[in-house]
Amino acid sequence: MIRAPSTGTLLATMALTALPPSVPPGAAARLAEDIARALSAVLPLRLTHPGGRAVDVVVPVHDAREHVLRCVASVLRHARGRWRLVLVDDASRDRELVGWLDEIARRDRRVVLLRNGRNRGFVASANLGLRNATGHDVVLLNSDTEVTRGFLGRLGACAYATPDTGLVSPLTNNGTICSIPRFCQPNEIPPDLGVDELAALVRRASRRLRPELITAVGFCMYVRAEVIARIGFLDEESFGRGYGEENDYSLRARAAGFRVRLCDDLFIAHAGSASFGDSNAPGELAGNAAMGRLHPTYHDDVQRFIRENPLAAAREPILRALARAGHGASP
Repeated sequence: MIRAPSTGTLLATMALTALPPSVPPGAAARLAEDIARALSAVLPLRLTHPGGRAVDVVVPVHDAREHVLRCVASVLRHARGRWRLVLVDDASRDRELVGWLDEIARRDRRVVLLRNGRNRGFVASANLGLRNATGHDVVLLNSDTEVTRGFLGRLGACAYATPDTGLVSPLTNNGTICSIPRFCQPNEIPPDLGVDELAALVRRASRRLRPELITAVGFCMYVRAEVIARIGFLDEESFGRGYGEENDYSLRARAAGFRVRLCDDLFIAHAGSASFGDSNAPGELAGNAAMGRLHPTYHDDVQRFIRENPLAAAREPILRALARAGHGASP
């Protein structure tokens, strides 16, 4: 097996390119070894990702054809590196969508289609994709999202920024604590800006602080394979057809020693209230109740997080850029 060079070795090699030609080759080689050893002592990580580990983009699907087509098209357009798109059809009733899923899986080798024999809900469908990942990292993606350029690379860079980062969510227009420009509120995509333009603005303005989150947000959650290996899958028994399962998963990951971070240089659009989200008020109530039972301080902790808003420093330059573009909002 070919191993990736250490961070120290790569930086040492880069440093040697600046040496003058008069330095003898033998001395340069010894200097490279010394630099690599010194740097590796303080930079022990290997450049395992982005690009090193394969990623499964898992999209649970139940009807909502227009959203699904838009989501899939955006993934196929923007995904780069070692990846595959895993569509989990949860017994969709839309026969046109069912046929389309069959066709795209047949003609595109990058697409894997899994099916539930009966409608089992979002959590079970997501778990089917997670179980199928077998050592891959996973991006668990709602079918009413639209990803943007560089999404896998940016999520991966955030997930591998520190050894203990396990879960990552990006910025969005409709994702509670990840929402911009209005915090914890749904936002419309400005019609004169568009999804790709808004994502480009975020990329340019971001400080890439990658602050910690109290929880990942379920519209888009990057999960490192180490997390799956350590804590397993989403809790189907407690969260039934979906709502709060990613919050529970985040707290379990944090209890196992992982950190949850915001990918503050990536914007992914989220429509909300489509497919699995239709008429989910009972699921929301049940999910909140389950979170209170399993994690008694969770709701108070979330309110404290919102009041203190530790994401403000990451959000501020993006909000300024939006304001200059004529789309300002309070932090």
